[in-house]
Amino acid sequence: MNKKEIHDAITKALLNRFKTAELAAKQAHQAATGDESVAENKYDTFGLEASYLAHGQSQRVIECEQDWLLFSKKALHLHRIDHPVTLWTLVELEALNSALSEKKYFFISPCAGGLSVEVSEKSIFSVTASSPVGKALIGKVVDDEVCLTKNGHQVAYEITSIQ
Repeated sequence: MNKKEIHDAITKALLNRFKTAELAAKQAHQAATGDESVAENKYDTFGLEASYLAHGQSQRVIECEQDWLLFSKKALHLHRIDHPVTLWTLVELEALNSALSEKKYFFISPCAGGLSVEVSEKSIFSVTASSPVGKALIGKVVDDEVCLTKNGHQVAYEITSIQ
């Protein structure tokens, strides 16, 4: 698995999220300032609601831009195999006690938790260090066992690779 490809895929997904947020903010702003937002009576709150939405969308644009810039400017480095999991590492897990060879891939990120990207027909999940999965992985090394919740059940995994 190529860590650079994964980093690039996450960066591209964050750029797409940023552009979508910009478009939504522009549309919300137009709705808030358009002729139809002028109140017809004291009970007409469409304009007020549209302005709240526009403000929220503009805040979302700022957050999305910060996430994208953080990823796009980060110099990628390979992680030494004997070092524990930290931020900016890619972790490969394999399920223990499973008939299937189930593998999971997590990218430990300072932002964009919950984002999923497809690289080489594999799903890579971005998790933050403060998430339950991030907390379980931070500080672990190759061959360590971690338990993660899957569909309400605890599943044991072994860390097979750290990049």
